[in-house]
Amino acid sequence: MSPVFPLTLALYAVSCALYMAHAATSADRLARSARLVLAGAFLSHAADIGALCLHGIHPFVDGREALSFIAWLTVGAYLGVTLRHPLPLVGALLVPITMVLHVAARLAPSGTSGPQASTLLRLLHIGLATAGVAVFAVAGVGALIYLGAETQLKRHRFGALFRQGPPLATLDALNQTCILLGFPLFTIAMITGAIWVMRLPDGGVHRLLAPRYALSAIAWGLFATLLLARRLGGWRGRRAALLTLAGLGAALCVVAIYFLRGPI
Repeated sequence: MSPVFPLTLALYAVSCALYMAHAATSADRLARSARLVLAGAFLSHAADIGALCLHGIHPFVDGREALSFIAWLTVGAYLGVTLRHPLPLVGALLVPITMVLHVAARLAPSGTSGPQASTLLRLLHIGLATAGVAVFAVAGVGALIYLGAETQLKRHRFGALFRQGPPLATLDALNQTCILLGFPLFTIAMITGAIWVMRLPDGGVHRLLAPRYALSAIAWGLFATLLLARRLGGWRGRRAALLTLAGLGAALCVVAIYFLRGPI
């Protein structure tokens, strides 16, 4: 375990507490402080990953390192989005999730990398796939908040999600932006992954039919459908949010398979 891990965990915990306090009080200073501490956690997490890389344990060694990398990229994607839209309520949901993912990654048993670990196609595939999932995760959290706020609006019960959350139009725009960013990354990851698998000594079309690859294809298909539905069918709001969650669910199932099986 990296010596930076305790500091990273502490910063995530403080940021999480500040975001929760903001959700309860709506104090802007708490949201600003939470984002500042989260930026510190992001840098500390990067140092955590870097420290392990110095010992030959990079993010693409096994499922647990990939999970930590996804958590780090998700935080980075969220911080990038907040440069334009503060979205503290998204942070209140996202930060606890990424903190749990990072802890799970660090406490899980480590695996060993296979003989194909250093191939360029493999590194490119895993790197782009994790980046795509991270951006989709931000879209998914925004979709959850959208659905909750819209439900409160329809029932005329204006709770915290509606009163403190961003406008529904902003959440819908966040969804569209994240999917537009994540889909090309995920698409290239799918292509490089298929080529890599076909080149393995025991590779072939039969390996592409394994559950993790089938689920990846389902996730890709759902996000492709969402983009086409937005473009051609004018899908917005609730339908886009539900399809986003379906695609994210399939992608997270792939991550879970890799995490449980160990080496990538």
